[in-house]
Amino acid sequence: MLKRRAVVDYDKCVPDECDPNEGLCVAVKACSRNVMVQEESYESPVMMHWDMCQGCSDCREACPLNAIAIREY
Repeated sequence: MLKRRAVVDYDKCVPDECDPNEGLCVAVKACSRNVMVQEESYESPVMMHWDMCQGCSDCREACPLNAIAIREY
């Protein structure tokens, strides 16, 4: 059975473009399951805890840079 999971395109994921004031990823804040992590503002890419992702699309909808897609695996 396939599962839906969020996938980050790291070429598009640039937190300081997403939120120039704080350098925080908007999608991390929107993740209702807290499976996305950004260790440091501005320079740190978003990390995913894939085993916990349910593919709900909250992060994808919040990302202003269209850096997140939902895929089936």
